[in-house]
Amino acid sequence: MTKSMAERANRLHAGGIIDLHFDLPMDLYEKRDRKNVLETEFLREFEEGNVGVAGVAIYIEDRYLPETGLRVALDQIARLYAETEQCGRFAICKSYREIQKARGADKIALLITMEGIEPLGTDLDLLRAFYELGVRSIGLTHARSNAAGHGGVFGASGSSSEGLTSFGQDVVRECERLGVIIDLAHINRAGFDEIFSITTKPPIVSHTNVRRYYDIERNISDEQIEMIGERGGVIGINSVLVSPREEESTMDRYIDHIQHVADLIGIDCVGIGFDFFEFIYRQWPEPRQQELAAKFTTPRFIPDLRNHSHARNLTRRLIERGFTDEQIEKILRGNWLRIFQQVL
Repeated sequence: MTKSMAERANRLHAGGIIDLHFDLPMDLYEKRDRKNVLETEFLREFEEGNVGVAGVAIYIEDRYLPETGLRVALDQIARLYAETEQCGRFAICKSYREIQKARGADKIALLITMEGIEPLGTDLDLLRAFYELGVRSIGLTHARSNAAGHGGVFGASGSSSEGLTSFGQDVVRECERLGVIIDLAHINRAGFDEIFSITTKPPIVSHTNVRRYYDIERNISDEQIEMIGERGGVIGINSVLVSPREEESTMDRYIDHIQHVADLIGIDCVGIGFDFFEFIYRQWPEPRQQELAAKFTTPRFIPDLRNHSHARNLTRRLIERGFTDEQIEKILRGNWLRIFQQVL
């Protein structure tokens, strides 16, 4: 990279990036006997990558379901608030205005999201309670079935052909009424289509990839991409499902996914949803890693895009690949900011 290109990358990256999917609350919960985890284990990487906003996902592992799903979700949120208070560099934000205020104060904005509605059980009133606690984006399912619907599998076939349940339909309507972003990541195709028939606001896919390069039902088809584009939604590109082959799990392949979405529906509809979780994966004993691979798929980590400190590498490579300043700004932050302004 030339000196002028490097200066351009630094200038573009100075505005901060938005990553809309990070499993931070789950890790904070597992380390609940410690203090200052956010500051000692994550702050440096966030600052080096100049993260401006992060979507931090409430996710309940199978081992806690069904009995303690609600309790674990509340504990994850409690840990997030406690850690944010201990480290003055972060701010939990509930609106576009609060996000802009945090960015103006040089704080890292955290937007609480929910990956799977298991904490709600079948009680719609709990959705309002989680809204008051700060949840501002909800994906109905992970890669499993629940009271709302069914998740897409990490394979070429095998997902349920059933759509949303009546409870799932009610959740979608209530999210739209409250101003909660609907996240289509993980939902099966029937549920995906049904959500489009219910909602009017732009939906998102916080973290996914395109089937052209990795053809599994967890990723989205060209037809689904076009549906999101027609509604003005945004698709966040995931860093761990760019290819089934390790040798193709590269920065360039990651950008190929970005380019494919942009080619189909325009640069205004693509963003970042890194889904960095190697820090969690490497903490697990080998049997648990094998269980993850058997249940989902083996994660393929991109060597120069493994955590938030590597985010500048993406900006530099986007420049080298010929993206304009305006296009890069939209990918890094502008498109997500538009969604926040429209929905929150």
